[in-house]
Amino acid sequence: MKSLRISRLACLFVGLLTLTFVPRAAADCDQLLKAPVAPHGSAVEGSAELCIDENLVNATMHTENLTPGDAYTIWFAYIDDPTKCGNYSGGKPGVCQDQDFFLPAENPAGVFGRMDGTIAGKSGRARFTGRFRDLHFSHGAVVLFIMFGHGPASATDNRKLARQLLTPQLPVLGPPGLGAPADGDAGHGVAVAAFNVP
Repeated sequence: MKSLRISRLACLFVGLLTLTFVPRAAADCDQLLKAPVAPHGSAVEGSAELCIDENLVNATMHTENLTPGDAYTIWFAYIDDPTKCGNYSGGKPGVCQDQDFFLPAENPAGVFGRMDGTIAGKSGRARFTGRFRDLHFSHGAVVLFIMFGHGPASATDNRKLARQLLTPQLPVLGPPGLGAPADGDAGHGVAVAAFNVP
């Protein structure tokens, strides 16, 4: 019987590789913010964390009660100065709404980008993560993790599946990159976690 021999160099390489993927403990954050995941016209619930360091932001969102087989995306939204919200479409000043992310088109108050996405498994649970380097937050800013539901994930059309997992599927936000008009308003908000930056 042959014995398995592993060189010391191989052991060192595997050890270093393992260390690279060990998540940081919450105590390692310069600032750790926590928030519940609140449903928005759905049964989705969970918890979220925002780990803020000098040059790195780690975001985590644990969710449950997802519909198995449906596609979901998480959108990382940032509002630097909430007092600039609510000046459009009859909104109340200081109250941020959807339109504050696309109006006025030349300089909206909100900024957003894709954080993560998945197809829900049989358990109806999913963990979403995001890692943002060199992102800095102002005091009094608001950070949102917005979960979009996209309905049953396409099993036959890879282009449609890509739209479900990579875009919000809302053409009003900017076609075709943020939503193809042919899909209509296929994406919709199903849950949100909100953080107030001290």
